[in-house]
Amino acid sequence: MNKKNKKLLVNDLQKAKAVLKNINWNFYQKSSLSSFDIQPFNCRLHHWYPATFIPELPFTLIEVLTLPNAVVFDPFAGSGTTYFQALLLNRKPLATEICKVAVEYMRSLFILFNPEINIKDLKKRVNRILEDFNLDIDYTSNIPKYGSIDILRPWYSFKTLNQLSFLFAKEEECNDKIAKAAILIAISASLKTVSSQNRGWGCVADNVLPRKNQIRDKDVFNLFIKNLNRLLNDISEHLNNTMSNYDQLYKELSETETIFHKDIKKLKEIQDNSVDLVVTSPPYPNMTDYATSQRLSYYYFGVDLINDLNNEIGARRRRRRKDSIEQYFKDMKRANEIISRKIKSGGYACYVMPVFNTDKENDRIRGRIIQKVLSNMEENDLIKEDEYERILPSIQRSHNIKWATLEREKIYLYRRI
Repeated sequence: MNKKNKKLLVNDLQKAKAVLKNINWNFYQKSSLSSFDIQPFNCRLHHWYPATFIPELPFTLIEVLTLPNAVVFDPFAGSGTTYFQALLLNRKPLATEICKVAVEYMRSLFILFNPEINIKDLKKRVNRILEDFNLDIDYTSNIPKYGSIDILRPWYSFKTLNQLSFLFAKEEECNDKIAKAAILIAISASLKTVSSQNRGWGCVADNVLPRKNQIRDKDVFNLFIKNLNRLLNDISEHLNNTMSNYDQLYKELSETETIFHKDIKKLKEIQDNSVDLVVTSPPYPNMTDYATSQRLSYYYFGVDLINDLNNEIGARRRRRRKDSIEQYFKDMKRANEIISRKIKSGGYACYVMPVFNTDKENDRIRGRIIQKVLSNMEENDLIKEDEYERILPSIQRSHNIKWATLEREKIYLYRRI
């Protein structure tokens, strides 16, 4: 993405720090964070993705630290939390992500944020596709996009997979770009819930198939419509509160590539010295399997997992390797180097990182490597200006035993010299 204008679009650092110090970063109570009517958009409501931060974090940092039209970049974009807060605040978002499923979700979501869409009409058009379903037809037998649907069969009952296959075919044959985006998101968001593996994302990540006695019929169409309507209603509500020049910004962004399926360690597509603010939560060491947690959606998209797996940083599946922690540092060191290059002189970077409990040796090791990663920032011309602590809600930590002892995070604010 070429940037001719290198003017720095950030707020005064000392004034911004005074505001940031008075924020309750736990965000226990929902309140109006913006001076406008705009509210954070929660990407997690519409497609589950592991270890994402709450939208209030990037929303607040973007609004306090930058000016309208600032370039905001998330190098570990996940499902796009930073990207869509920046978009709604009339900043220019950029995102890189190694997980193809997350990238397709972000790209589809961006299509639906088109201010010219008639959401009410779109809901009617998409809801009508279910009228063509015929109980007597085996839709699993002819899915051209995927070649074979056999890889999905063990995860679902025949009735469930048949309904999914009908939706797959409808999405494949849809020539309406906007409707296609809505259908894709609603299908992908349903795949884990309607599967017969009900033991959590870890089983999906580890490719633990449901046993025969676990196979159950699920109501695919009901969940599909529920997901679809919730998604479109949420987007409609946010579009109703955008700023006056949102339409112009969206048109500009739609004419260039802003969401990249790229490994940050090898990134060349974003110009050096072009970013005003980086807001990201880098992968934590040995904590999460981002790509394989989305296994069922990879199968749906017909995308090979291997390349994305090879590019993951800090993957949980590598936790038993002797060199996993050291490799994590090497990967993050390279990521820091690339990220720093993209930021304008005087621009900011915000990293959300864990504070590990020191009672266990494994956590002490991970805590030390996180501090090593943060110390490496200064080697890349990123000077620490402040830090802010937040408490993780217990419900988030209960999703995975690896997160059970992780009670706190810190937001680290850096300035590029």
